[in-house]
Amino acid sequence: MLHGHGDDIHAYPDIRINFSSNVYNHFDHRNLYAHLAKHLPLVTHYPEPTSTRLEFALAEKLHIDASQVMVTNGATEAIYIIAEWGRHLSRAVIPPPTFSEYADACRRAGLSVGTEGEASMIWLCNPNNPTGTVYDHDPLVANIQTHPSTLFVIDASYAPFTREPLVSTTEAASWANVVMLHSMTKRFGVPGLRIGFITAHAEVIRQLRKLQMPWSVNSLAQEAACYLLEHEADYVLPLDELIAERKRVAAALTDKGLIDVHPSHTHILLCRLQQGTSSELKEYLAREHGILIRNASNFQGLTAQHFRIAVQTPAENDVLINAIRQFLTTYE
Repeated sequence: MLHGHGDDIHAYPDIRINFSSNVYNHFDHRNLYAHLAKHLPLVTHYPEPTSTRLEFALAEKLHIDASQVMVTNGATEAIYIIAEWGRHLSRAVIPPPTFSEYADACRRAGLSVGTEGEASMIWLCNPNNPTGTVYDHDPLVANIQTHPSTLFVIDASYAPFTREPLVSTTEAASWANVVMLHSMTKRFGVPGLRIGFITAHAEVIRQLRKLQMPWSVNSLAQEAACYLLEHEADYVLPLDELIAERKRVAAALTDKGLIDVHPSHTHILLCRLQQGTSSELKEYLAREHGILIRNASNFQGLTAQHFRIAVQTPAENDVLINAIRQFLTTYE
């Protein structure tokens, strides 16, 4: 289980601006709060064991059959169920740097884990966390189709944050060797609800269901997810603005040559300090400016100088840029 993740705001009581989690923090959730307040009596009854209503709603949105959808307690539950289902496979390949739960879940299931080479299971975060990069659609599809005995697990949690062409849900659900993960947490900015889902071939979903505990998704989370799908028009991501801001922030952070910024196709920026450490920067920003970033040093393949941010509004991004520049003045 990952320790040292984004959005560890509980450890920093005076945070004003949060760049540490890969969500957009500016949706207006007041109507969602009011809706849930009206449905609080749901907590006095058991939830649907397999989130059937929500699965049908998702299937309708995605233009696939409900038998190809399985709702989970966040994408993390999905990761562990998939790894357990694939425990009979010999070796998982997980290209770093990426979300560490893939490797943790595979090792827990008894799988050998590597970063390259032959594999019976390949985990791809697409777009990737923490780099924000995307695997090109056509080469990825060709790889999937020419390796039918290899299981491809594609985490599409950040798909709403890019304009790049991606493997679609309908494509993935048509192949028996692809399992796709999705996160309503990321799409709607509700990480506390823990709502994720899997899409895959119907037979794969049937097998995965055998490994899920009953009632793993609570009643209020299911109700909230149904509400969000019904009111998706109220949760439009300002994607063009976020991508423009990602480009602007990247240019501003690199202008003095003290920070390297990894290329990105999303709102995520992976950065590397040339002097100082990400831990020092994180503590300085939290203490002096009420800003929270993600110390990315615990991603496999990264260093003590790496940190990650998810851009927010232009005004907030300016505060971050100026605060980091102040930190860097001690090294000029």
